[in-house]
Order: sequence, then structure tokens, then C-alpha cells
Amino acid sequence: MRNPVAALSLALLFVAASPASADRNRVPEQDALRAGVQSGEYLPYSEMRARAQGRVEGRMIGSEFDPGTGRYRFKFQRGGSVIWMDMDGRTGRELGRVGQ
Repeated sequence: MRNPVAALSLALLFVAASPASADRNRVPEQDALRAGVQSGEYLPYSEMRARAQGRVEGRMIGSEFDPGTGRYRFKFQRGGSVIWMDMDGRTGRELGRVGQ
């Protein structure tokens, strides 16, 4: 850009917009999980994922955390079937599954 004021204005506009867009992309469930892991209330996602993968044959295709119940839900694909498995985020215990 030939105009240094315009270049500076454009740079400041970009920097000012960045935190706002970061806040829009925040996921409350992730914040609740992060706080719960830091306080020791919940087991870390990586540990729970490893436990889930050790219990279900198939490829993990998704996961989510419910801060209201403290449950992780893992989704697996095996052949043409989908399996959902719920686990207690506090104890790591399997709570149930749907699918075969």
C-alpha cells in the first residue's frame, strides 16, 4: 500500500477483530471440560478417548462432552454400523452403548 496511514488502519482493524472472532468460536462445553479437568473433577479427554477405543472395535468418528451430566459420548463406525458409547467423565466407567 502506498498510504502508510491506510496500511496501519487496516492492520489495526485486523488485530481488533481477532479477539472477537475467537470469542465467537468458543465452545462452552470445552470450557466446562477444561475447568473440570484442571480442578480434578473430570478425567482428561485423551485418557477417556484411549479407554473408549480400547473397549470398542471400529474407527472413532466423533465425540462430545455434556457438562450437565459430566458424560463423554464417543461415536464409532464399524462396517456399516454406528456405535455410541457413554462414559462417566468422573470415574471413566462405561455407562452404556447403542448400536452393534
